[in-house]
Amino acid sequence: MSEPKGYIANDPVVMGVWKRLTELFAVWRLIVFAGFSKRALYHVTNDQMSTLMRSRHWKLALGLLGGLDEAQVVFLAEWARLNAERTERIFRSVALMLVTIPVAAVFGISEIDQGIWARLGFERFETIVFILGLWIMISGVLMAAAWRARDLSDLLELEKARRALKRAQAQAPSSDETAGA
Repeated sequence: MSEPKGYIANDPVVMGVWKRLTELFAVWRLIVFAGFSKRALYHVTNDQMSTLMRSRHWKLALGLLGGLDEAQVVFLAEWARLNAERTERIFRSVALMLVTIPVAAVFGISEIDQGIWARLGFERFETIVFILGLWIMISGVLMAAAWRARDLSDLLELEKARRALKRAQAQAPSSDETAGA
């Protein structure tokens, strides 16, 4: 699998795994299924990792990472971290703009022309509900995207930690060896 034309070249195997991971961590799956899963009941506990380790998409994702070597996982973890940070910045910026710009505009325009909102139809409740609903929907989808991007980054950090633990355990002397010394 090679990179699409115009992309900066990366390891094609890693990018193939990335594509499959992002499909597993799709935003639409979070929006559609998150509130209806048994896992949703565990969001009030202090142990979120056990909940995630039982989830289907995390198990499948860890299986996908099993075919990658150490350097590929490290690269993918950094890629996911950068992606999560960018997604979070986009969410924050858009959410901030969706609140501050319209509110400032409403107050500013109201000071200039107090009857403008009635003339534009904003005195009708359904118009206001529609606009607020649209703002909430956009913010919600962007928040879900930031959540999923962070989830994916967390998964890769976990895989790095699991591999480091396995290496350390393989290098540590067994209890039989230390008992005989």
